[in-house]
Amino acid sequence: MHVSTHRGFTLIELLIALAIGGLLLIMAAPLYTVWLADNQIANGAQLVADGLKYAQGEAIKRNTQVQLVLDKTPATGGWTVQLECDGTGLRNGYFAEGADKVVFAPAPAASTTVTFTALGQIATLKCDGTALPVPFDTVDVTSAVPGTRTLRVLVGGTRTGIKVCDPAMTLVNASDPKACPPLNG
Repeated sequence: MHVSTHRGFTLIELLIALAIGGLLLIMAAPLYTVWLADNQIANGAQLVADGLKYAQGEAIKRNTQVQLVLDKTPATGGWTVQLECDGTGLRNGYFAEGADKVVFAPAPAASTTVTFTALGQIATLKCDGTALPVPFDTVDVTSAVPGTRTLRVLVGGTRTGIKVCDPAMTLVNASDPKACPPLNG
């Protein structure tokens, strides 16, 4: 007499496994959405910081004023680095490169430019000696997805350099290098 061994799954076992898998996917979807949005925020903040660092470096290298112009339009915006004196474009960055679903909020809100001097400092006068518009000193990068974090790009002011930081970290541990310093200092 030959005894047959059972191999494979029954239909009931397969349906139970599919139901458990579907339940896990449903539970993981909101966390995945937040993870994707947080990555877009990080990409956006880094794109702005990279553009600012490039503009500052070009100003020093070329020994002339170089300006970053921010276009905060969602999905289609970005930045342009150009020579301040004649507007010659040097480089562009686009938020469609991994940050097309985030919001960029410079402060002051009406400001869209930062101009660096040949020494890498924030300029106040144009090449022709007239006043430049007030530069932005921070850009907050946020998302409409609930549960995401905000990142802030800091530029000049009484701070030195360009930094990406987390404003929420300041409330938890102000000495953490990821924390933002107070905006007034």
